[in-house]
Amino acid sequence: MEALIVHPKNQMELNALKSVMKDMGIRYEKFHTRGAKTQTFEPRTPANKEKPARNFKDKPKPNL
Repeated sequence: MEALIVHPKNQMELNALKSVMKDMGIRYEKFHTRGAKTQTFEPRTPANKEKPARNFKDKPKPNL
């Protein structure tokens, strides 16, 4: 059995593809990757670096 993965750009292309496959007698099924519960993702560790303390003092104004 062969598998083809298609990515139609819009609903009209998808409907055309489905009708052609139906006319040719080819079975198809949907494959969703979004929201699949079987996928496991490793949680990212936050890259929060502690910011150094900013102890800036005002520059002295020059005497004019």
